[in-house]
Amino acid sequence: MYDLIVIGMGPGGYEAVLTALRKKLNVAVVEKSKLGGNCLNRACIPTKYLRSGAHSIEKLSKLKNYGIMIESYSIDYKTAFESKEKAIGFLRKSLEQLLKSKKVPVFNGKGRIVGKNQVEVSYPDGKTEVIEGKNIIIATGSYPASVGKLVPDGNYIITTEDYMEKLDTLPSSMLVVGGGVAGCEIGFIAKTYGCNVYIVELQDRLLPSNTVSTEISKNLLRKFNSIGIKTFFNTTVEDFSIENSKVNVKLSNGESLTVDKILLTVGRKPNTNDIDTIGIEKDEKGFIKVNQYLQTNYENIYAIGDVVNSPMLAHVAAYEAKIALHNITSDSKKTPDYTLTPWAIFSGYEIGYVGLNEETAKSKGIEVVSGYFPYTYNEKAVDELDSEGYVRLYFEKNSKKLIGADVVGIGASEIIHEIAVFVKEGYTAEQVHEFIYFHPSLSEIFAFASYDVAVGKLF
Repeated sequence: MYDLIVIGMGPGGYEAVLTALRKKLNVAVVEKSKLGGNCLNRACIPTKYLRSGAHSIEKLSKLKNYGIMIESYSIDYKTAFESKEKAIGFLRKSLEQLLKSKKVPVFNGKGRIVGKNQVEVSYPDGKTEVIEGKNIIIATGSYPASVGKLVPDGNYIITTEDYMEKLDTLPSSMLVVGGGVAGCEIGFIAKTYGCNVYIVELQDRLLPSNTVSTEISKNLLRKFNSIGIKTFFNTTVEDFSIENSKVNVKLSNGESLTVDKILLTVGRKPNTNDIDTIGIEKDEKGFIKVNQYLQTNYENIYAIGDVVNSPMLAHVAAYEAKIALHNITSDSKKTPDYTLTPWAIFSGYEIGYVGLNEETAKSKGIEVVSGYFPYTYNEKAVDELDSEGYVRLYFEKNSKKLIGADVVGIGASEIIHEIAVFVKEGYTAEQVHEFIYFHPSLSEIFAFASYDVAVGKLF
């Protein structure tokens, strides 16, 4: 009997395995697809790889400022796709070699819990076997949702996974259904590589309103407008038909479009179908119910990542894996705290945010003052020829304690972590302002963004 069986080998699963190995546990892995899960193979990593390419295309026209004269260039999306596959293959192979070196058995089949300590593995050839473990972690991730008549067919109507894993030739035109994070990221990539992109969104804005500030949404919309991405808000796809290898789309606002592909980016659902036969409790949306220690209604069976109702982020899954392993191996228990989860978006701008913004603070009855500073005057951003963007810091009005931040621009996904630490440590505007930042750096923009709140307005 294994000490631990991990079902699913995405970011949560492999963090669970690595932590278990450090704690000297005898661990086994069940994975029906590729090691690394959706994040490594079909989402986070390939998206960021291609977005880096798109951002590089944008910077080409600026290179003359460094004395680099490029008279002409061509863009080959197929080469970018193939290079992305090589990079992902290297990372996946590294993970495979690590497991092999640590003698971790990998059962390449679909896992289903058939007993408190039993996992049935179903293999592609139809054979099955049952393995046993003292503890089990469910980390099976999620899958793309569909909406209305728009059911993915892998050809004309595709998911984000189809786009990242199979679409090695860029279509000439594409309708993105859903203006959330995935839609804005892939829409920007496709447009920059030469695809004509339309975005249809049910809300009256881009990006999720429950976490992303209106200011960020408006800035990204301006960027999209400037590069020719057409957006339709308060709009849905009313009907569509496929004729002559094209998709004719009728929108609810009365407009019609003809495109090569429809990309669905309308959210994800927990991958919990047929996960067990023993009555593990789930909610009405299919998320596995867990207590504060990430235990299911069976105390030795834990669930982490996209299968539980927490932020659907790879780093959250990895964080939950650490919490679960602590609780499995220790008499003292830990509970996850998602308050300072950092978020990042890689679209027309790199965007990072953490904690509360003015709107989310207001919903909690917290009065806010904010400090702002544009990237335009940050020396490091100017040196990098990448000075579009800004930082806005949010402080509680009376105490002047930092409660959150928005960062839009180069390096946002990196420097947002500093803000998370400042918030956790209870920094005031004065402390943020007086912190010693390296010069020149992107981080020193925080000193300027906190100036007005800490010291007083100059103008």
